[in-house]
This record gives sequence, structure tokens and C-alpha cells, in this order.
Amino acid sequence: MGQLYCQIVDPAKAAGHRAYPALSVIIGPDTWIQPDLVVLREPIRNLTWVPIENVLMAVEINSAAGRRRDMVDKPRLCAEAGVPFFMQVDMNRVAWVALFELIDGEYVVRARAVEGQMFESMAPFAMKFDPADLTEF
Repeated sequence: MGQLYCQIVDPAKAAGHRAYPALSVIIGPDTWIQPDLVVLREPIRNLTWVPIENVLMAVEINSAAGRRRDMVDKPRLCAEAGVPFFMQVDMNRVAWVALFELIDGEYVVRARAVEGQMFESMAPFAMKFDPADLTEF
């Protein structure tokens, strides 16, 4: 996750946003999620629980144990709550990254790349990297 954070933190900050690892995001009175990374519309101070309205992009690194939750449940909850962007990353066999944008209540692929290709998007802020770089320690 460290390499992914490094790819996101500076471009997000340059665009006026802030990236944070593992914040708890409140969706409703009894519903919350904890994405692997969260990009907020603006900086926060001294909070670990953040209202979903502050989230610009949730980032989920898929795991074998939580595959359904990572790939289905969290994106659905974020889409229903109106989070503008959702990124999924997988580094299991072949590293890949997919960025989704919320359009008419559903996430639509905005950018995608597998290792050896360049992942590139200008929204929600400028990002450009090879998914293979995410597997380096």
C-alpha cells in the first residue's frame, strides 16, 4: 500500500485535496467502511471518523480474503452515497489499477491499466504510473 500512497499523495495535494491511509468513513448511523486509502476533498485535522460527504475518492486494494467486500460491497456503498471516484487495485498475480467515476448513480471505468502499461488519468487529479511500480518494496 505504501507505493500506491506515494503515487497518490502528492498529486492529490497539488490539486487541493488530501490522501489518508485507512480512515473510517461514516456512511450512515449504523454503516461505515474503512477503505485502504481515502482522498478527501480538503484536509482534516485530528479525525479518524470522516463523513462520506468529505470523500472525493475511495481506494481499495483487493484481497483474496475480502474479495467480495472489496470489489462489490464497498463500491456499491460508495456509489449509493455519491462518492465521485472509486479506485480498485489488485497486486495478486498481475498488478492492475482501475479508476471509476460516478455517472448517473453508477461507477463507469474512467481509466485502467495492467502492469507494463501506464495508468493515466487527469481526474480527480493528475495521476500517471505503471501498476508494476506498486509491487516494489
